[in-house]
Amino acid sequence: MKRSVIAASALILSLSFAPRALADPTAEDRAAADVLFREGRVLIKQGRHALGCSKLAASQKMDPMAGTLLALADCYELNGETASAWATFNDAEAMARKAGDRRRAQEAGRRAGLLEPQLSRLVIEVAPEARVEGLEVRRNTKPLDAAMFGSAIPVDPGEHTIEVVAPGKTSWSTKVLVEPKPGQRTVRVPLLEDAPTPEAPAAPTPERVAPAPAATSAAPAASSWSAQRTVGLVLGGVSLAGIAVGAVFGVETLLKMSEARNRHGCTNDDPPRCDAEGVKLHQDANTTANISNVAFAAGGAVLITGLVVFLTAPSSDAMPPTVLEVRLGPATRVGTAGLSLRGSF
Repeated sequence: MKRSVIAASALILSLSFAPRALADPTAEDRAAADVLFREGRVLIKQGRHALGCSKLAASQKMDPMAGTLLALADCYELNGETASAWATFNDAEAMARKAGDRRRAQEAGRRAGLLEPQLSRLVIEVAPEARVEGLEVRRNTKPLDAAMFGSAIPVDPGEHTIEVVAPGKTSWSTKVLVEPKPGQRTVRVPLLEDAPTPEAPAAPTPERVAPAPAATSAAPAASSWSAQRTVGLVLGGVSLAGIAVGAVFGVETLLKMSEARNRHGCTNDDPPRCDAEGVKLHQDANTTANISNVAFAAGGAVLITGLVVFLTAPSSDAMPPTVLEVRLGPATRVGTAGLSLRGSF
């Protein structure tokens, strides 16, 4: 089976260099599509099928060709995406027939016919009593047409998330694992329960006015805790908040960089080489890293200031009461990100 797939892949690559099926793209589009196609082929030979398929798909979008569709379908099959491969082989057959390319059309039809018995299928059953008004069923966040309910639809093997929502009802979701082999899995959507009615807020209880304390001639005792020490403690709390913000954004930066490398094949070059979603993850990671650095720096500076204020405070309140206001929040400008600290006392 492996030898036959490799032989068919070689045949498809040889067919992919025939004349284009459609003509409208500009010369610049064709040049970009050729580069993407060649890069995709290299990635597939290296075993990096997911990234190679994304290159071929981008090439096809810029300059539609039956040969590119054949190569893309073959890439999907090598990557285990059997439903995507089968559908793309059928698209390639239709495009080739329309262009009068009999050889490509026959090869695409032959590959689609070989692949169809191997398809994994998913059935989503919704009983008539469960089909309430406004019901929406989604598979991997994509809404499904009601005509698909009960039909064995080809899907790519792997985990699929089924979500069901309706107005006034409690949403329902489940995950189903479709194995890479012929057959079908069935998901039955239950009758959604009514959403709980929000409770009305309780009426406020009338406040009781406490009697005024009797006047005394004795002077209040002097406080041994000064307002300046309070300011120092508050600044210490603000510094901890800044450090916590820095830690959160630091962890988020690591997660984004890891996802860009592992799921989108991003390199460590500057700028990185990867697909569009990977580049976006790199950009987001740079932003969160900047916020983390600024938060750590601001937290450290405020902590030092708080220590100085606390340690230099007098032992009693000789000054009038102090009002302290400290605000820590994001500071954003075009192309930059950071945090700002404002205070008055």
